[in-house]
Amino acid sequence: LQEGGAMVVQRRTKREAAERGTGGDFDKLTCAEARTLAGMTPMQEVCNAISMLAPCLVCAYVWFALPHLGTRGPRTALLTIGMLLHLPFSVAYHLLLARRALRDAVANVPRKLDQTFIHVACVTSTWALSPSAGFAILASTLNMYFIARLWSESNTLFERMLNIGLGTFLYCLAGLLHGEYAVFFYGGSWFLAGAAIMVAHVGGWGHSIMHVCIGGVAFQCLMAASRIQSGDHPLW
Repeated sequence: LQEGGAMVVQRRTKREAAERGTGGDFDKLTCAEARTLAGMTPMQEVCNAISMLAPCLVCAYVWFALPHLGTRGPRTALLTIGMLLHLPFSVAYHLLLARRALRDAVANVPRKLDQTFIHVACVTSTWALSPSAGFAILASTLNMYFIARLWSESNTLFERMLNIGLGTFLYCLAGLLHGEYAVFFYGGSWFLAGAAIMVAHVGGWGHSIMHVCIGGVAFQCLMAASRIQSGDHPLW
């Protein structure tokens, strides 16, 4: 989701390069010019990295403060593992952008790793909420395809954002199929609100706010998984 502002700034930077007489060739820009591609200030990128802690802090709160609600079990552990796996890659990507260490904010390996582990978290979330192994395997296969597309040279911004949305929809749908309406409607609402705020940019702060909204998604998923594992449901 962080790419929208980056693409706008990249187009502006290319146009400015053309006006300087570089013929619009982005490769001829200086490092200082090229490193403006994130569309956010270094401080905002640091906040993007810090705000990624929000879902993990929610996990810690649910695990340690609410054990009487059945929050400790295999499903909630699986959800937490997925979020923890994604955390270092997202933080590293945003800190690299904060340091202006990436020549292009979109076409780089750290961004691909960040979004790869978003799909990994989608897989673990689907298994945690799914009523059947069959549905979880189907969703996992689709997310593996989405990961393969991330690393393809022919992928587009729209495709990447659509695939992340589909990955999120699949694990919310898994909860719905398990009878957990809250995770589908409330969790989905948190995700859509975060996506809308990120697209609105909000002066460069939209991405950090979106990460906080993902904390709301995490809470709904964890509570749904807690209810499932505390009931009479088999694991899958």
